[in-house]
Amino acid sequence: MFGGAGGNKFDMLKQMKKMRSQVKTMEKELAVLNFVGISKNKLLSITLDGKFQMKSIQIEDELLEKKDKGLLERSIQEAYTKALQDAQAGAAKQMQAMGGFPGLGM
Repeated sequence: MFGGAGGNKFDMLKQMKKMRSQVKTMEKELAVLNFVGISKNKLLSITLDGKFQMKSIQIEDELLEKKDKGLLERSIQEAYTKALQDAQAGAAKQMQAMGGFPGLGM
C-alpha cells in the first residue's frame, strides 16, 4: 500500500501525512462548489455542494398551485438525483485533477 512490505515506517508516516493534507485541501475545494439539479418540469431545483450537502431548494409557485403531492415528490426526486450525479462527477473530477491518491488505486 505504501511502498511495499519492506517500506520504511518513516516514509509511510510521511506519505500518510501528505495524503491527509490532500484530503483536507480537496474537502475545502469541494465545499465551495455548487451543483444544481432541475426537475424535468423545470419547476423545482436543488443545489448541493461538492460534499453532497443540500444548500438550497427552490420550488416555483406554479408547482405548489397544482396541489399534486405525487408531482412534487417526483420533482424533488428528479432534481436531487441530477444534483447528486453532477456533484459525484464533480468530486471525481476534482480528485483526478489533484492527482488522485497514489497507493489507494484512485
